[in-house]
Amino acid sequence: MTLLLIALLVCHYLADYCLTFPVMIRAKADGRHLWPILLHAGIHAFLMGVCLLFWFVSWELLLLLVGVELISHFLIDTAKGRMMAHLPIFADIRRKPYWVLYGFDQLLHLMVIIAVWYCSINSWLVIC
Repeated sequence: MTLLLIALLVCHYLADYCLTFPVMIRAKADGRHLWPILLHAGIHAFLMGVCLLFWFVSWELLLLLVGVELISHFLIDTAKGRMMAHLPIFADIRRKPYWVLYGFDQLLHLMVIIAVWYCSINSWLVIC
């Protein structure tokens, strides 16, 4: 089951760094252009879904977890972009607040990934 968590983390890395295109980066910087952010979140959700397919989760659970990833990733990235647009101290890569916000963004994404992993390996739980 640890292999699933590692696979989900690799999917996050691929989607966040390798498969993020310039239009997505620009949209995430201010949180105003929603379609590129939704596309970015969709790439995350798609990769997570492919990963979960290999662990034979039920279709219902798969759709639920992919939906959670899509919505949470979209909301986190949009909120971060809007904070950077309205509070310039968070947009300056040379200052600590930028890195605090960036780290918090990644922490939230990792918490969702861990929750997805936990629900997928404990699919018998009612809360999932």
